[in-house]
Amino acid sequence: MAKETGVLPEQALSDLKTTVQNYLDAIDHVQAVPLSHDSWLESAAQLGCLSADMRDAVSRVNRALGIRSGQDAILRYLRNHVGTPVSADALGGVAGISEWARRVRELRVESGWPIESGTNRDDLPHDHYRLTADEPDTDLAERWRVAKAARNLKKPGGGKTSGKDRLLHYLKVISPRPADKEQLGYVANIQEWPRRMRELEEEGWQIVSNIDDPDLPPGSYRLSTLIKRPPRVRQAIKLRHTILERDNKTCQDCGAVPGEGVALQVHHVLPVHQGGDNNERNLVTLCYNCHGGRHALMGSSPKDELLHPDEEPDLLRQ
Repeated sequence: MAKETGVLPEQALSDLKTTVQNYLDAIDHVQAVPLSHDSWLESAAQLGCLSADMRDAVSRVNRALGIRSGQDAILRYLRNHVGTPVSADALGGVAGISEWARRVRELRVESGWPIESGTNRDDLPHDHYRLTADEPDTDLAERWRVAKAARNLKKPGGGKTSGKDRLLHYLKVISPRPADKEQLGYVANIQEWPRRMRELEEEGWQIVSNIDDPDLPPGSYRLSTLIKRPPRVRQAIKLRHTILERDNKTCQDCGAVPGEGVALQVHHVLPVHQGGDNNERNLVTLCYNCHGGRHALMGSSPKDELLHPDEEPDLLRQ
């Protein structure tokens, strides 16, 4: 789109008004003639062209006001609404360009602006965005640089690595910092990347999510240590996933779920020291507070025995 020179904001706004009026006139024409499939498609095509004209007119108003580009408009608008989710339609409107979503991604990936969306947060609608701070995050930009390198990771002989290997490499490099689901999906480059994350944990890697750490955003993960758990505890970790999924990742006492400021743990209904075992019927998902309440009655402290079975020797023999 050519840069406008010497156009006053008032003139640009007047041009926008004319374009909008042309759109309304086209709708009036549709209402004035008999409507059929073919006549409507012709009118819809015209309305599509007029919609593009309106985007161009919005862009000219932006430039007349000194807003240099669609990306600049998006950033200005988001900075005026820090912490507040805004719709995709709103960002498309202020940008005045059809490729506004690409500009949002560039702001996040290349410049480190902390823009959340349903792409990297489980608790935001897919068509909403939120700027969380009024300054770019240099660490975020660095994690994306590392993500690009991890996505292209090769085996020593030059062959292509698996999605799981790329995920582990990325988590190791940025550990103990977290990665959101957009970064992980980008690195793995496969749709089944959440399953690969679970497999890594079952292999002994200590991967933390907001199920375990309520300070982590939904959909984010971090590798808490570069040391793998010993092989003897891996079956217990696999069982823990089974119990969490059976209980829909919900506290069975109060109904709390991850993302509400709570961590979830797996509890033995009948304690191990009283003869309890790892049978699924003896295991239940509880939030930290409810788990603590049950253990208070037993005079002990709450912990997820299946997350740290190496601390429960009796469990390792089951």
